[in-house]
Amino acid sequence: MCTVSWIHEADGYHLLCNRDEKNTRKPASAPELHARGSVRFAAPVDGDFGGSWIAVNEFGLSLCLLNGRPPGVRMARASRGLLVHELIGESSASGVCDALQRCDVSMYAPFTLAVLEPDSPVAVAEWNGESIAITRRAQGLMPLTSSSLDPQGVARRRNAEFARMARGQAVDAALLCRFHESHATGPSAYSTCMHRSDAATVSFSWIKVRPFEIDFFYSPAAPCQWQPGRTLTMARRCPTADGYAAAERSSGAEDRGVAAARFRRSA
Repeated sequence: MCTVSWIHEADGYHLLCNRDEKNTRKPASAPELHARGSVRFAAPVDGDFGGSWIAVNEFGLSLCLLNGRPPGVRMARASRGLLVHELIGESSASGVCDALQRCDVSMYAPFTLAVLEPDSPVAVAEWNGESIAITRRAQGLMPLTSSSLDPQGVARRRNAEFARMARGQAVDAALLCRFHESHATGPSAYSTCMHRSDAATVSFSWIKVRPFEIDFFYSPAAPCQWQPGRTLTMARRCPTADGYAAAERSSGAEDRGVAAARFRRSA
């Protein structure tokens, strides 16, 4: 259960994600640096199954996974979050799409996977438990949503709220941030910042890819709560060179308002 939005800018992009989960799920760990082969990436780790729903690697390639809409009940043999770890070692969106077509996705429950890289349209892969479809120019699908309660109803309401907020406005990272905080007419199972008795938005992620470095801001709470989070920064690596543009660093506790202001200043 998630809401995902993005916007590209010169040689980079913003990727924002609300993660919605049942109250019975264990909390995830904050993003840390990991490695897939020779490729470094930043990702939080799911507390129950050890995978990730969102990750960005040093090439500026990001993956964000949402639960899919199954045509029927299907038993998964592996956690979907492990697929993110399997694919994040690729250096390009086309590499991810090609790898998806080669790998055995039948072990996973249905999913939607957004694939972003600088200066290229977002790609979206959808596995429904029977077949996989990949849209390589999927900007028109933004925002992406998922819900275990009422998938179509939630998508309609959140898309309508985004359209309302964007009407007559420039769609930029600041507007996307407000969208992820939004309760529309009130906090509910249908609002972007989701609240219901058995589940809620449990974290907010904001990845910004710039020409020389990558920021991953993460707050382990619903974005409406403005709970302090942390920013992990790593150097961006050129796929055709061995050098790094800057040294990675991890900030201390950072208020999300400060992070948002910093992102807006550099946007």
